[in-house]
Amino acid sequence: MVWLETQRLILRDFQQKDVYQLAPIFANSRVMEFSVSGILSVSQTQAKIDNFITSYKAFGFGKWAIIFKQTNELIGYCGIAIDQIDNVAEPEIGYRLDPEFWGRGLATEAASATIQYGFEELKFPYILGIVERANTASVRVLEKLGMRYERETIFHGIEMDVYRLDVAT
Repeated sequence: MVWLETQRLILRDFQQKDVYQLAPIFANSRVMEFSVSGILSVSQTQAKIDNFITSYKAFGFGKWAIIFKQTNELIGYCGIAIDQIDNVAEPEIGYRLDPEFWGRGLATEAASATIQYGFEELKFPYILGIVERANTASVRVLEKLGMRYERETIFHGIEMDVYRLDVAT
């Protein structure tokens, strides 16, 4: 089981029981505004968690639950998945947070720890971020992580911008 800890957060593997804490986040239209799937039901959230767990077994990594230490509350997810981007299997970081926790630097904190893990433990030479240009908050997170705009792409039928961070050499 992966267990990453930052100043304010714990990132850990999802468990089946997390569905009832994650489902309200995935049902929030503000959280899912830029999601290719849109808002999710409880059963769709369960399917997502099942996919996360399958990823851990297949690859040893995936999207992790973000736990806010102060309250021990599950507040979202952050992690790396292998996605098909321009017909190439690419390591891509993703994150979503409960809006109650927006604007505190928590997405950046979680993503920074995730990227460090991706470079140091998983030995990725680079990690991508995919974002709709209109999602300015997410663009800011990617830029704070040191990612740089690389190109436009079509991802799940939607125009997206691809950002990239290479491992420090």
